[in-house]
Amino acid sequence: MENVYVAHTNRVRITCPKCRSEKIINVTNFKDTKKKLKAKCQCGEVFRLTLDFREHHRKKVRLVGEYLIQGKDEKGEVNIENISAGGIQFTTLKPHNISRDDKIELKFTLDYPVKKEITEIVKIIWIIDRTVGTQYIDPKSLIWDFICKHNLF
Repeated sequence: MENVYVAHTNRVRITCPKCRSEKIINVTNFKDTKKKLKAKCQCGEVFRLTLDFREHHRKKVRLVGEYLIQGKDEKGEVNIENISAGGIQFTTLKPHNISRDDKIELKFTLDYPVKKEITEIVKIIWIIDRTVGTQYIDPKSLIWDFICKHNLF
């Protein structure tokens, strides 16, 4: 099942997995539904997709890094899973003492084609076991601008 990001316009580009034909559709009517759709292409191919009504698109990544909890002096290794204009999601390699609203320093290096070391202070928004969702402290974080500028999608 393909995950399709819905921009603020509520329009998405659907691509048939068989013939690669594309169609742009308005999905406003699906905003408050379960967001899973079945589509049928003009070539006859039937396929499923999930609509993702996020405020910010997320770039899936697989980056190794480390964290340091400010004020608790705890640090550990993480796998950065995705980055967006709003924050970063990561998984700790070991159990942790991270709490909601903690501020942590994340350090990691972007991979190909640009190897750039990133250090960012983020606020913890949610935690599910070892997976952690964060939000940038500085809403004008330069990470997303850097990713977009260097076309790292």
